[in-house]
Amino acid sequence: MPLIIGTIAMLLLLPLWSMILAPSIMISELEKIDLLYVYEGTFEYLGYPSPILFEAHLYVEEVKGDDVTLKIDVKLLTGEAPVSRNSTYVFNKYTRENVREAPEADKPREGYDPLFPSHLKSSEDIPEAWLDNLNTTATLEFKGSIREEGVTLYKYFVNKTIIDPDYYLGQPFGYANCSLMSTKTILIEPLSGLWTYTENETFSLISNVVPPWVIGYLTYKSTSDSKAEKLAEAKALHDSIQLLEFYIPTILGVIAILLAIALILNVRRIKGKQQPSQVCAHRANGSSSLNTIEEHDFKRRDRRELIQED
Repeated sequence: MPLIIGTIAMLLLLPLWSMILAPSIMISELEKIDLLYVYEGTFEYLGYPSPILFEAHLYVEEVKGDDVTLKIDVKLLTGEAPVSRNSTYVFNKYTRENVREAPEADKPREGYDPLFPSHLKSSEDIPEAWLDNLNTTATLEFKGSIREEGVTLYKYFVNKTIIDPDYYLGQPFGYANCSLMSTKTILIEPLSGLWTYTENETFSLISNVVPPWVIGYLTYKSTSDSKAEKLAEAKALHDSIQLLEFYIPTILGVIAILLAIALILNVRRIKGKQQPSQVCAHRANGSSSLNTIEEHDFKRRDRRELIQED
């Protein structure tokens, strides 16, 4: 009986783990996001460049049902650039997409950013990625995979330009016809969908006069220390997901197989014990039957002998 119960329990636990428990653990980790990214680069305004260093702190502020409120606090550390800001994102913890009409968000957003789908496939693009500096979505193009510090990353690139005929430049320029250009090359850990580090990101503000005039230009990338830290976090997260989705189900499967084998052997052993007793019983029944026949034959002979004497 214990073997039967154990085998059934393992067979039920295996799909339960893969379909409910493991995904629930992964989703619960999304509710605990607390990441710090550090960037270095250059900000150029009206032809005057300035080196800059800034950090972006991502952390979960609140969870309401399926929606997770994520804060991104950007703080300028050195240099001069209009990068400091506090943003509020709201994403669905199951789809990881921004919730467009969320009242908690500081502005309407959609698509993926700063979270991306998990279990990304090689050579496939990521559609509907949100570009916050352009307030629109674009497709992240797959540009290959690389392996760094024991973890495989997928590289994605986007290049998007929009034209705003009435872009406000502030005083003394007022409104002008401008092009806003954004490019980005980022590395993502494919199993978790974690944005690991930024190889390069640029933003250009160009006045559409003749000839075009570059008013502002921003370019930056992850610092080497921040990159190393995020690679370690990506590897740890990758290993954790592998444990949840591969190693633990494999162990449960092996246990279920061993229990099933033990159950089969136990059933055969019990049947083996029952067969000799059945044979003995059959033989005993056969012997009693022979004795009964011999008694009948003996009585018949006695009757015949009495008849002959008469």
